[in-house]
Amino acid sequence: MNSVAPASSYPRTLVVIPARGGSKGIPRKNLSPIGGKPLIAWAIEAALSARVSRVLVSTDDTSIAHVARLYGAEVLTRDAALAQDEITLDPVVHDAVLREEAAGREYDLILTIQPTSPLLRTATVREIIARFRDPELDTILTVVNDTHLAWEQRGGRPVPAYEQRVNRQQLPQRFRETGGVLATRRRFVTAAGRIGPRVSLHALDGFEGLDIDSADDWLVAEAALRQRRIAIITIGNELQGLGHVTRTLTLLECFNGHYTRVFCPPGQELALTRLRQAFYDVREVAPGELLKELVDFGANIVIHDQLETDPTALVAERAAGMKVVVFEDLGPGAAVADLVINALYPAEETQPDRNRYFGPSVYCLRDEFRRAARNPFRDEVRRALVTFGGTDPAGLTFQVLDVLAGHCELPLTVVAGRGLSRYAELERRVAELRADGRDIQLHRDVPLMSELMAGADVAFTSAGRTLYELAHMGVPSVVLAQNDTEMKHHFASIENGFLFLGLGREATPTAIASAFDALTTSRDLRRALHRRMLAIDLTGGRDFVVQRILES
Repeated sequence: MNSVAPASSYPRTLVVIPARGGSKGIPRKNLSPIGGKPLIAWAIEAALSARVSRVLVSTDDTSIAHVARLYGAEVLTRDAALAQDEITLDPVVHDAVLREEAAGREYDLILTIQPTSPLLRTATVREIIARFRDPELDTILTVVNDTHLAWEQRGGRPVPAYEQRVNRQQLPQRFRETGGVLATRRRFVTAAGRIGPRVSLHALDGFEGLDIDSADDWLVAEAALRQRRIAIITIGNELQGLGHVTRTLTLLECFNGHYTRVFCPPGQELALTRLRQAFYDVREVAPGELLKELVDFGANIVIHDQLETDPTALVAERAAGMKVVVFEDLGPGAAVADLVINALYPAEETQPDRNRYFGPSVYCLRDEFRRAARNPFRDEVRRALVTFGGTDPAGLTFQVLDVLAGHCELPLTVVAGRGLSRYAELERRVAELRADGRDIQLHRDVPLMSELMAGADVAFTSAGRTLYELAHMGVPSVVLAQNDTEMKHHFASIENGFLFLGLGREATPTAIASAFDALTTSRDLRRALHRRMLAIDLTGGRDFVVQRILES
C-alpha cells in the first residue's frame, strides 16, 4: 500500500491519525483486533483509499508504529510530552503539521481521523474533502444527530435542557461531534485549536458515527463491522413476471440489520411499484449508470436477479471491490460472478469449490411457507387450484380455465397476480361461469398463498417459483411452461411430483383434460406424487443462500 495518492484535482491533504499507546478505558485499544484487523487499521485504510496526499500516524508507541507501517501509513514518533493524559489533540496535530512542513511538505487541508472510529467510510472522507471546493468553508466536523429531550446538572440538581416538552421532531436540532473527521484549512491549525470561523457539519448516518470509548461500544462496533451494504438488481414486468421481485423481497427480509438498496433497469414498472409498496429503497437506473450508483451507495455485495448479465459489468463491479452474486443466470456473466445460485436447474451442476450451487436445496422458500403445515394426503379431490404467476404473459389461466369449465364440475380456485393485464376479462369469464352454477373462487394478489394451497388437492401452474411452493405444500400439479426459458427448469418433473405438459401454447385441450383426469381419478398416482413432494426439504435453502451471500 502507498500512503501518497496519485495527483488529482483534490487539494493537498494531510491526514493525521493520533494514536498513543496509553488507553485506560480499553487497554491497548488501538492495537486490539476488531473485525479481523487491529483497530487502527480501519482508520488508515479509510484514509488511504480516499485519494489524500499523505497519511501520518502520530504515536509514542513502537508497536502501534509497526502496525501503522504494515497497513501503509507513514509514522511520526510523538514526543513523550505530547502523549500525556491531559494533552488535547490540538497540539498533537499542530506538531505533526509543523514537522511535515519542516521536511518540505506543504498542505492545503489537514484532516484528523481518530482510530476509535472504525466504521468511518472512505466515501465520507472523499465527500468532506470535495466540499472544500467551496471557498466559504473553513472547517468541517463529522457529527451525529443527538436531538433528544435532555437534562443538565445545575446547582447540584437535574434541570431540563429544553424549554417545552415536545416531540423529538419539534426540538431544536442538536449534534454531537464524532471522532470521525475534523477537517480544516491549514491556516487554522494551531497548538490551541483547529477550527476556523466558518464551520459546517457533516452528519453521519447509522453506526458510522460510533466512537469506541467503552467495552459496550466495542461490542456494538464488532457487530456493525459485520454489517454490509447490499445492492440488488432485479426485474419485474408483464412479460417476465414478478418471480424475481418475490425472491428479492424474501432476501430483503433476511438482510434486516444491513443497508440495502434495490435497483431496477428501465421498463420494470411492476417491480418498482411492488417494492415501493413494501417501503423498500428502490431506484430506476440505466445500465450505463449502475456502477456509479453502486459505488455511491458503497455496496459491498451486489446481487443480480435479472436473468442474463453482462460479464463486462460484473468484472467492473468486482474490480471496484464488490462481491458479485447472480441468481438464475445462465448467460456469460455467471462465469465471472463470485457466487451463482440456480435453484431451477439440476443439482448435479453444483460446484462448491467454485461457489456454484444448483437445485432445490438452494431455493429461497418464503417464511409464509416455512411456517405452514404441509398438506396431508386426502383420498378425494375436493378443489383444484389454477395459478400462473404474477403476470401470466402466455394467458395460461384462460386456457386452463376454459378446458376445466367444459370438462368437470370440480370446485376451482383461480389466482391472478398483481400484474395480470387481462384481469377485467378474467373477472367477466369467472362471472359467466358462476352464473351457470359453477363453484369458482377468484383471488388477486393473494397475501397468503399458502392458505389457498392448503385447501387444494391438485393444481395447474407454470414452471416458475410456484413449483417449489406447491411441492412444499404437497399439492400434485400439472405444469405448463410460459416460455422457452421455463422449459429449461428441471424441477417440473414427475420425480418431484409434477405432470409436465411442456410449452403451454402447444398444449392441446385434450392433453390438459387428460392430465387433469389422471390426477383426479387415480388415487395411487396422486399419493405417489404427494409422497415425492413431501420427501423434498426446501426449508434450509434460504438460510444457506443468505449465509453464502454474507460470508467474506
